[in-house]
Amino acid sequence: MVVTYRTMQEIVCDAIRDGILRGRYPAGRRLVAGDLAGELGVSRMPVREALHRLSAAGLVSMLPHRGAVVSELSEREIAELYHIRAVLDGLATRLAAPHFTAADTSRMESMLDEMAGAVKTRNREKLLRANREFHALIWQTAQAPRLHALLENLYDASQRFRNISVLLRGRLAQITAEHRRIARALARGDGRGAERAAIAHYEGTARKILTSMKAGRGKAKG
Repeated sequence: MVVTYRTMQEIVCDAIRDGILRGRYPAGRRLVAGDLAGELGVSRMPVREALHRLSAAGLVSMLPHRGAVVSELSEREIAELYHIRAVLDGLATRLAAPHFTAADTSRMESMLDEMAGAVKTRNREKLLRANREFHALIWQTAQAPRLHALLENLYDASQRFRNISVLLRGRLAQITAEHRRIARALARGDGRGAERAAIAHYEGTARKILTSMKAGRGKAKG
């Protein structure tokens, strides 16, 4: 049995990250180390360290005279974030293709079946969990540790917008279909095809999110 030990900083970081991604700490909210320490029952030191780590992930902004604040992203920044993810995830997918084994393909098929089942039952949490596992398998198989670390941070930074994406009409089924195209290319060992499918997936997600935001803004004005 393998026992994984987590540092206090990791535990605190995960707790604050979860609060941001689930909307408990909304965009623009100040994250005061003393308040968070009291809430989590820890000292201020691991909280400060966690806030700097979350700043590197783009979830927290360190502002003069205000301190740590939950990041707010403009439409331009969202587009930039997804363009970067498209390029880097596309690269990771291409790098993963030569190393993809029959066992990896089988694991990925199980994840896709889980995603399809989540779509039928409209279980968003299950879908997002399978989605993370799907991409994590690619990042690991790419055998590029620095790229893997960058993609982990970018994934966390875009979590709030992923929650928007999966609520859009018809998007759940589209996500599953897009992932199947990536998986088929990887199973063939087609690195370039897998890269194109991954890029199309992220660029399509960005378009859907930005269209939704613009529509929402138009309704608010109306």
